[in-house]
Amino acid sequence: MIGALVYKLRAENSAQLPFINGRIMHAVLFKILNDFSPQFGSFVHNELNIKPFTVSFLEPVDRIPQINGRWQVRQGDRFLWRLTGLNEQILQAELTLPIGKKIQAGSLRLSLEEIICDGKIRDDSGVIAVKDFISSVKNVPAVKGIDLNFVSPTSFRIDDFDAPYPRAELIFTSLADKWTQAEMPAAVEKNVIRDFASKIRLTSWSGESKKFYLAQNRGVQAFWGNFSYNVESLSEEVRRVFLLFAKFGEFAGVGRLTGQGFGQVRASCIN
Repeated sequence: MIGALVYKLRAENSAQLPFINGRIMHAVLFKILNDFSPQFGSFVHNELNIKPFTVSFLEPVDRIPQINGRWQVRQGDRFLWRLTGLNEQILQAELTLPIGKKIQAGSLRLSLEEIICDGKIRDDSGVIAVKDFISSVKNVPAVKGIDLNFVSPTSFRIDDFDAPYPRAELIFTSLADKWTQAEMPAAVEKNVIRDFASKIRLTSWSGESKKFYLAQNRGVQAFWGNFSYNVESLSEEVRRVFLLFAKFGEFAGVGRLTGQGFGQVRASCIN
């Protein structure tokens, strides 16, 4: 099973919260996992180098004042928080959190009001069996292109440098890596994916890049925005593989720090 869900949260107190709050929300998820099962939480934290989940930044429902990159949260302010899971146990821990549960995010105390896990309510949520996920992509008519909307900062690492570049080779080799790490069906040769990706053309885009600070002295150069890629140079079979990876990215994220809010993407077809 793979899946995504959205928590509706309400602030229980007034507090300041960084706009880039992925590290805080990463810690919140581990608290949820440990409360679900201390053994499982410890295993995911200590034994798995690649974490089988992503978390988004907190998304305010209403406008919240900002001062120096920090939200001035008021009691009663509402937030949305999207989480994903790449295995059944992660999803079970996320889905069984009781309504009314208090969640501590730094100095901000939040109350869980609702869990959305239904694609008819939000198309970025829902749980699906892996075989059904693969079948759903196989049944899509042949596409001319793939549109990727990076809704949070996205970055890659090349040697010792951040690479804030929406190059198809970086995006799809990252997704191939995540596919393998998640133990999804069928072996994936990353070098083959990179060679195919080099034939893909970026045809239009709207976005930008900048440095985002996770802490006072730790910044990450990243990009975000909407990017369209033409895949007509690839065979129909290979196009479906790339579309499969792109849709998988909605659950696994793209690039670095996907467990801390980075690399959130939404994928769609261009026919």
